[in-house]
Amino acid sequence: MAITLRMDYNITPEVSIQYYGSPFATVGKYSQFKRITEYRANNYHNRFTELKPSLNGNTYEVAENNNASSDYNFWNPNFDFSQFRSNLVFRWEYRPGSQFNFVWSQDRTAFVQPGSQVLSNGMSSLKDIFPNNIFLIKFNYWFSI
Repeated sequence: MAITLRMDYNITPEVSIQYYGSPFATVGKYSQFKRITEYRANNYHNRFTELKPSLNGNTYEVAENNNASSDYNFWNPNFDFSQFRSNLVFRWEYRPGSQFNFVWSQDRTAFVQPGSQVLSNGMSSLKDIFPNNIFLIKFNYWFSI
């Protein structure tokens, strides 16, 4: 789920404020694990066999011979990814062609594996993520020749 918000506000012809914000959240949940048996088979369903792994903590254990011990295991591939990026720019053109810009950029990113939340919680949890803030100041001066 992603949303993008863009806003430009001109206070005067020389002064403007621009905002860009984009929250994003995704959840990956995997099921119906399969093992390839005949990758060149003409019939799609003959190309693999379905596994019946059991989840033990964060690891899936597979017992292909239906015995008590597992033959192999693999990590739980489920994940949660949430991110919010925003920019706020104050621009002042103090002389024709010469500008002063003040920029505030913020990033909030969280990746959890294995994930356990639902998509709607991913967007609401963005406010709890510690932000990375960047502040920039830029001066441009136009020299006429």
